[in-house]
Amino acid sequence: MFRFRRPVPDDAALLLDWRKRPDVTRWMFTDIDHGEAEQRAWLERCATRDDLRHFVIEHEGRPVGYLSFAGIDRVNRHCSTGHYFADAEERRRLGGYMHAFIMDYAFYRLGMNKVVNSFMAGNSRVLRLQTVLHYRPVGVYREHIFKYGQWHDVHVFEMFERDWARHPHPFPRDVTLGAYEE
Repeated sequence: MFRFRRPVPDDAALLLDWRKRPDVTRWMFTDIDHGEAEQRAWLERCATRDDLRHFVIEHEGRPVGYLSFAGIDRVNRHCSTGHYFADAEERRRLGGYMHAFIMDYAFYRLGMNKVVNSFMAGNSRVLRLQTVLHYRPVGVYREHIFKYGQWHDVHVFEMFERDWARHPHPFPRDVTLGAYEE
């Protein structure tokens, strides 16, 4: 099954390789052009942040992706999430399982009231998926990201804990929450 472990500086090369893959970076708001030393330093800085929790996703004992909970606001109880799998086959095979793990952690471990996520226009598969997952469309930031020499719109979605609590759940919560190493 899945295990989510905190990244350590020794994960720098692996995470940097994944993050620079064209099928991953294509939909990210930023590009990175730094090397392993800078990635290692970033991981060390992240370990001290209160507004970020991030994990290496492992499946059947091997690393397959990355998951983050960013902009954690403990006063207003909201955050954003993001994840990616290292390769397309893992994404197709395992991606559908992630939603329960992500939402349970955000709502029942971090204590959030709301998750707000943003996606670049053109990422049609992910945008369609938000409806299937019962996210509420909030709106569109027009010409919000400048990448690849052009402006991109960003679609914003939200989900509240009370809505997630009524959502069909594929796993027992002890399975989803027990998969995280703190």
